[in-house]
Amino acid sequence: MTKQQPAPPVKKAASRKPPKKIIALQYLMARSLIQLEALSLYGETCLHSTISELSNTHGLTIERQPEPHIHQDGGTAYFTRYTLAESSRADADNLVKHYLAKVAA
Repeated sequence: MTKQQPAPPVKKAASRKPPKKIIALQYLMARSLIQLEALSLYGETCLHSTISELSNTHGLTIERQPEPHIHQDGGTAYFTRYTLAESSRADADNLVKHYLAKVAA
């Protein structure tokens, strides 16, 4: 019996979902977000943590503004609306491009 050659390594699928920080950043480059919107847009359940990572790890300036929301029982809940600062747009774009280039390689 002859020894079989091992199978060649399989390249990672290109359809792999990007990290949530990249998805959030792509939305923030186009619009502002609150937790409820992020949940319905792409399933984000911890937007505050993603925003914290983008701010603290990647140095992006993200503005925060409290926004009232009337819930189903008629009471008011407050959410934070996150907006990417104009001064951080170029850095955000570079971060997204860096990720996309890494995936394409």
